[in-house]
Amino acid sequence: MSLPRRAPAPAIEIVRRDGIAWLTLARPESQQRLDPELSGALVDACAAVEHDDRTRVVVLTARGRVFSAGLPVGCAWPEPTWPDAVGAVGALTKPVLAALPGDALGWGLALAMACDVRIAARTARLALPEVGEGRLPGGGVTARLARTVGVARALELVLLGERLSAPRAVAWGLVRAAVDPGRLAAAAEAAARALAGRGPLALRLAKEAVVRALDLPLAEGMRLEHDLYVLLQTTADRREGVRAFLARRPARFRGR
Repeated sequence: MSLPRRAPAPAIEIVRRDGIAWLTLARPESQQRLDPELSGALVDACAAVEHDDRTRVVVLTARGRVFSAGLPVGCAWPEPTWPDAVGAVGALTKPVLAALPGDALGWGLALAMACDVRIAARTARLALPEVGEGRLPGGGVTARLARTVGVARALELVLLGERLSAPRAVAWGLVRAAVDPGRLAAAAEAAARALAGRGPLALRLAKEAVVRALDLPLAEGMRLEHDLYVLLQTTADRREGVRAFLARRPARFRGR
């Protein structure tokens, strides 16, 4: 008698608790390389948490000692038909925190850069090895790097391909904190809980103001900031924030 086949383990593990959705890349045997299966699972996971009103903050992390080693071995660029995992993460309107247990290389660094805030294990390294291999980096990493650390440092990473240690990445402003590997989950949870305790509408609109301002002239960015402020004043969350402040109690935000 043949034994029933086990269902394959999911490429992305999703755990929701206390307003936080933990998305864990679960292919450590492949070093979390962004093949069509893992990319597709991450796109689906992003869609699920984006439309989940219970989720206020997203944490993207990985099982094993590598966050992501980039594209599959021998693949210089994703096929046009592959799901766009980096784009899906970057399109989330909720705050996204990356918890890097290890190296983020090539498109793996692009995935980390698509998140809003990064915390890394002290042993993690960040690098773009593509130019040294006769290829080009992708996933929007060159644009995001230049906006985050400046043109000179972005060129240093892109052209020289040096591996940036987590502590140095903190000094550059690329990573918020570098912690001992055993403390990474706790540090990520503390940061995520701090975010989840804030008004979800204020978080979304603040993120929109910052991200959209990158593509706007200063005057238009300031106008957008004001328009979003006016919009926030019309919400129940804003009224609850005022009442909580006056009553000197924690606010009970409902995302409305």
